[in-house]
Amino acid sequence: MPCKGLLKACAMSLPDLWRSHRCLQDVEGFDHSVVNSTLGACGGLPPGQENATLPFSIWQCGESKKMSDIVTIMEFNFLEPISPCSGKAKVEFIAHGKCHGLVLWIDWVMDIEESIVLSTGPEQRYWKQGVKLLKEPVAVGSHRSTTTDCHSAEIKHLSIHQLVNSL
Repeated sequence: MPCKGLLKACAMSLPDLWRSHRCLQDVEGFDHSVVNSTLGACGGLPPGQENATLPFSIWQCGESKKMSDIVTIMEFNFLEPISPCSGKAKVEFIAHGKCHGLVLWIDWVMDIEESIVLSTGPEQRYWKQGVKLLKEPVAVGSHRSTTTDCHSAEIKHLSIHQLVNSL
């Protein structure tokens, strides 16, 4: 059993995955909007609807590019009693392009010395990651650019249980 779980995240460009999860509306005269929540649609959702966090193996999702450094959002210490927790992290972009969403995963620390870490991140082909697609792609520059725009994404109602079960 792991001693600790580290919830990690990275902003990524995922154009193929984002296009394949666009909101359906009218196709050949038939209203397909009813399946949007089932399929995890992202772009063009009506106001008030939130994008789902879906499980994907990033290496199978077509074109992908890391847009930020990896950040640790939360740390779960399994040697202590479980208690409610929340986390927040600031992501600094390191590349220019369009950001389509956040990729989430857990790194499992297997021993107290933290010498054995099992990562389930996007570079690993044997695991799925949680993907939170943005409602619309956001054009970003690196931290060295002169852009002063601030973009944020919030993941609501996501528990560790939901994340682990989706992966």
